[in-house]
Amino acid sequence: MKLFRKIAFIITGLVLLLIALNVGLSYYISKKLPSIIKGEKDFPYAFSYENLDINLLSGSFTIQNAYLAPKGNMKTAMQEGAFAKIKKIEVNNFSLWAILMHNHIKVKEVIIDSPDVVLYYRKEKYNTQDDFVKPFKNTITTKKLSINNGTFKMLDSVQNPKLKAANINFVLNNIKIDSTSLKNDIPVRYRDYSLKCDSLFFNTGPFYNITAGSIATTDSILTVTDFKYTPLQSRRQFNSMIAKEKDQFTVMADTISTQNLDWGYYNDTLYVHTPELVIQKVNANVYRGKMVKDDPTRKKLYSELLRSLTFDLKVDTLLLKNSMVVYEEQLEYERSPAKVSFSNFYATVTNIYSPILKDKLPPTNIDVKCLFMKSAPLSVNWTFNTLDTSDSFTITGILENIKSQEINPVTKPLMNAATKGDIARVEFTFNANSERGKGDFAIKYDNLKVDVYKKDGKDKNGLMSAVGNLLVKNDSNDELKKTHPEVERKKDKSVFNFLWRFVEQGLKETILPKAVAKIATKKKDKK
Repeated sequence: MKLFRKIAFIITGLVLLLIALNVGLSYYISKKLPSIIKGEKDFPYAFSYENLDINLLSGSFTIQNAYLAPKGNMKTAMQEGAFAKIKKIEVNNFSLWAILMHNHIKVKEVIIDSPDVVLYYRKEKYNTQDDFVKPFKNTITTKKLSINNGTFKMLDSVQNPKLKAANINFVLNNIKIDSTSLKNDIPVRYRDYSLKCDSLFFNTGPFYNITAGSIATTDSILTVTDFKYTPLQSRRQFNSMIAKEKDQFTVMADTISTQNLDWGYYNDTLYVHTPELVIQKVNANVYRGKMVKDDPTRKKLYSELLRSLTFDLKVDTLLLKNSMVVYEEQLEYERSPAKVSFSNFYATVTNIYSPILKDKLPPTNIDVKCLFMKSAPLSVNWTFNTLDTSDSFTITGILENIKSQEINPVTKPLMNAATKGDIARVEFTFNANSERGKGDFAIKYDNLKVDVYKKDGKDKNGLMSAVGNLLVKNDSNDELKKTHPEVERKKDKSVFNFLWRFVEQGLKETILPKAVAKIATKKKDKK
């Protein structure tokens, strides 16, 4: 019995000692943790909280209702800096030795619950490495970071939202920050990550906002839903704000998604690679007001635009599905804009590459099938090679069953002319480079007539209509009429203007008598 009592006494003593040690260490650590954070001279934030619970047995602690704000004068801090209000921070499997001996919090996992982060404007741009990674690297390191149900807001100089997102859920695994990683463009090494958020808003500048219903991404997958790129101004306001002609865009897409996404840095070069990018149900409107002064600067063709990229881009296939593209051009506010539409738009684009880190490139190929003006089937194939400094390209197309009433919304506002009759088929092959282009053009049409309107676009000009119909060859005798147009490129215009001028020349040479076509071309060239 005496031996049993001794053993019981020893065990009881050890238990009491462990309890006392646990209480003592818990009390010590509860004082030590805040001093580690607050005492770090290079830590630029003031940190406070309402409650700290420590469990040494599980090696974890929980902080309730934490607050993070820049150190220094509060008035100055409110004008520039990062603020955070956090409902709960859970820290699991911390190293007691690191806290006691090295004044450092080293843990296996950090879970941040319901953080509300506000980033105020400052003249010096925020730097991820200096402002958010280095300060925490000296205070706390973790292998896994989780953020649940967070909100984020970045404000501009007048405290309007520049960027914001809600319901942010983020996980970063196998994190490593060291002296080597801090020198890299991405200062954190990690194995994988996942991010989900919704209600994304981003102000790109004075003209556009970007919004998205949701974003879900990992290190290899990206999905964006309800994407919108919308102008901030009306068309008239936009035209009054720009010094030279510029397109105004409105772009919406149901989903943007990619699988097997691979991105990062190779040495100092950013790379973005994906085998397939799919964009569903795009609704794009492009508006050009001709009331604004022309922009005489040289426009790059698409091969040169890709060649000018400074990062390594590699998209093997881009699929654009079930979309609508509308182009509108307005000569004056008193008249409705001319409108060209391409509906049921499906495009497959292959080999979208920049030349960075590549010696050879396959040709980029764009294959489009759609309805022109909602009724006429149109198929187009376009090829070019990014490395070709002459910027040569080939565009072939077939357009069928064009009804005159469908193209009058284009011809009447721009040319004060309306047509009657049908165009059964148009075929073209356009070979061009940065200087000039030529190719083959063919058309088949029946009973084609023209009504010419007066300058106001309302009343018909009977005399000019009669003269026009005398000059126009009103049918092609049920066969394709062929010609071989040649055009010079206007370098201050886009590639689409280049293509249109080729088609326009083909129409003149096939529909008008040769003598009249030559006169019309000479007059236009003089203008």
